Amino acid sequence: MLRLLLLLISTLYFGSLFGQMVSIHGQANDYAGKELIFYTYREPVSHQLHQLAKTTVEKDGTFALELSVAHSTEIYTDLEKYRGSLVVEPGRSYQISLPPYSPRTAQEAASPYFEPALYWLGIEGAKASDLNILVRAFLTDYNREIELHTVDLYQKKSQDTLKAIFSRLENRYPSGKFDYLNSLKKYSYGEIELAVDRQNKEQIAKKYFASTVIALDHPAFHHFFNAIFSDYLKNKSQDIRQIEFLKKALQGNFEGFVAQLSGAGYRKEVAELIAVKSFYDGYFSGKFDKPSMLKGLNEAATLSTFEPLKAVMPGILSKITSLQEGSIAPELMLRSQTEHSFKLRANGKFLYLAFFRSDSKESRAELDSLVSMNKKISGILTIVPVSLDKNMDDAVKLWSAKKYPWELIAPVHPDQAISDYRIKVVPTFYLISPDQKLLLSPALSPTHNFEALFLKVYRENRFMQQRTK
Repeated sequence: MLRLLLLLISTLYFGSLFGQMVSIHGQANDYAGKELIFYTYREPVSHQLHQLAKTTVEKDGTFALELSVAHSTEIYTDLEKYRGSLVVEPGRSYQISLPPYSPRTAQEAASPYFEPALYWLGIEGAKASDLNILVRAFLTDYNREIELHTVDLYQKKSQDTLKAIFSRLENRYPSGKFDYLNSLKKYSYGEIELAVDRQNKEQIAKKYFASTVIALDHPAFHHFFNAIFSDYLKNKSQDIRQIEFLKKALQGNFEGFVAQLSGAGYRKEVAELIAVKSFYDGYFSGKFDKPSMLKGLNEAATLSTFEPLKAVMPGILSKITSLQEGSIAPELMLRSQTEHSFKLRANGKFLYLAFFRSDSKESRAELDSLVSMNKKISGILTIVPVSLDKNMDDAVKLWSAKKYPWELIAPVHPDQAISDYRIKVVPTFYLISPDQKLLLSPALSPTHNFEALFLKVYRENRFMQQRTK
């Protein structure tokens, strides 16, 4: 009996810690030879993409793979124009069907604004009581309710309409055995409640998050958590009554800030996640001292007592340190008009990376300035303009009209490039050293005296090289 009990405890513990295998297989003839990569998102702060498994579809169209999950998890796979979605349960096997293969156009592939359409992957033999079917039915009914009552909810702020919607949805989808569905409903309801009653945001935050069990990788949790806590420090700092409350946070004191949030009614694990989100957003806000925000995140990486959060802290920190001056420039895959793909390499020369868009007046002005600069210092600086145009035909027309001396190129994965280089406006510039490190991140533009600053950096670099010889 004791041995059986120990075995049960061991199975529960290690199953929870390491997860259980999920089997996925199917037949997709028009994907033959193509790679399928399944991934999920690990946390709501920096939205880390976590690859779970990948496989190549066989010549006969069959594919099969296994991945490990500790609990029911929504996973995704990018299929050109579509983003396949499936909620997998530990220990289950799924025979799935993919949408007909539909490649992106050249313009879509080059556009940073292209977003694949969400596609619920088909499941062979699925029953009406299966988790995926219930999730999809709930989301369909939820979206229909919002569409039918948009005016009452968003303009009239009707609490009666809100309660009626909750009642109807609960009658159709009562809480049951599926924790994933229960969480989906909870945070979906929270989103509507926040939309109707934004003046009571703090009370809604406490209602849904104060004592909640954190669903760190649940997409509904991600969405609602960000709706509540994005720019938390920035919003709080606009209220003079909150200055004392924010003192620890603005010093980058992780434990002190967590203690204050806990004192305000938040469970410690929730308080730690709020603190990390606050420091992360605060770092990029331009309003707070960056070293203090980074200090808070570094303390979270070592002092957090919430192990799932601690496990994702290196990835969250890398989103900041990856673009710090002196760090290696993020990998950037580029393609030319002839569809030739290549990786951005310094190859012993300084690179001036210029992200632009043809419909931007500022971009066109800076590109013109680059031409004259290129004539003077092309021997020591390689200029790399990278198009982020929605429609590559616009860039082609601009290149043809201006006769620019550079090959027209664009990212192979525009959304990844925008994320990795945190491009919020165009044009955006970076100076990369001969050993692939970021020297100016971001760099000045040509019309804002970049050339003089670069020549100073170049001379200093040459001087340091000569000293080390």
